Amino acid sequence: MILQSYTLEVITPCFCGGAEPTQRAEIRPASIRGQLRWWFRVLGGFKSLANLTLEQQEAMIFGAIAGDEGQAGNLTVRVCDEKLKLSRKDSEGLGYIPFTPPAFLTFPLQKTNNMDGTRGVIESGSFKLSLLWRGDPRLDEDLRALTSIVANLGSLGFRARRAMGALAQADNQFLPFGLAMDRFGNPWAILIRKLQAQSAGDAISKLGGWLKSCRTHGRSGQNHHEQQSLFFQYAKNDHDIGYNMAGTSQSAAFRPALGLPIIQRTKQGTNQWNERQNGSGRFASPIILRPHKDSNGKWHALVIFVEARKWPEGKQVYLKMQAGQGSRNVSLDLYEAMKSDERLQPYP
Repeated sequence: MILQSYTLEVITPCFCGGAEPTQRAEIRPASIRGQLRWWFRVLGGFKSLANLTLEQQEAMIFGAIAGDEGQAGNLTVRVCDEKLKLSRKDSEGLGYIPFTPPAFLTFPLQKTNNMDGTRGVIESGSFKLSLLWRGDPRLDEDLRALTSIVANLGSLGFRARRAMGALAQADNQFLPFGLAMDRFGNPWAILIRKLQAQSAGDAISKLGGWLKSCRTHGRSGQNHHEQQSLFFQYAKNDHDIGYNMAGTSQSAAFRPALGLPIIQRTKQGTNQWNERQNGSGRFASPIILRPHKDSNGKWHALVIFVEARKWPEGKQVYLKMQAGQGSRNVSLDLYEAMKSDERLQPYP
């Protein structure tokens, strides 16, 4: 058996809950295990195990359930809290003033007349992560690479794809990012871009402002200046579909490629955009916004395009509108335009 130990830092508010997420946040082994497994899948498994399928690799490392019998994995994850600052707050309690970019990223945590957005949160701190490996010792460095990827790109809890729950390496047990990526079968499954940032808060603001500029349709007074934006026509198109405006009956939608479901409130009522015709299903955004602190303490605001999880070609989105139900084709043009945005720089 091989035991690997790491210290990770929580660098943005983390809403990672257990049995009572509205009352108390906690770092759970299952959450870390889920991140390890997800990034393992996305990056195509380990290059050293190329003779096995991805499914076979995953079953050997993490375990699997197949037929009447399951297969136990060889990896055990343990977590020990060190110095975590816990509290219960909503978006505004964290200092995210309404209508600002950070509040845009945490809108489900805003307090309204009908909803209390307060949840248990880890505001900052660090924790110990231990990985107990009972498999082939030759995979020791591969597992270290996987943990390094999670420390650089992973995040935990509610709104984890929208800058919350970001992690950072807090000791020298991790592999350099480039060397870690080289150990995977498909490192091209993700495209990483960055905005400059000076701190965690600055990274959240930069990422929120960037995403908002790509999604708002610019018709309200506060967004008037965005009407000349490259992205205005994409957002306007989807806005007009929801309002069932003339000429939109055959229009493809753009925003569903950034994640579902979508709730659109209009004067006539509420529209819902869903993955399935019965009005259910979720599609996780293939764009991850990730504040990042590298091993030298330098901050970045990362935008991670998960190419391996983008909207499948030919798949439709289903709308339930006040004017009736329908379906639309989904275009990836907005997603591609965001990838090509000149404000984003290559990373590293």
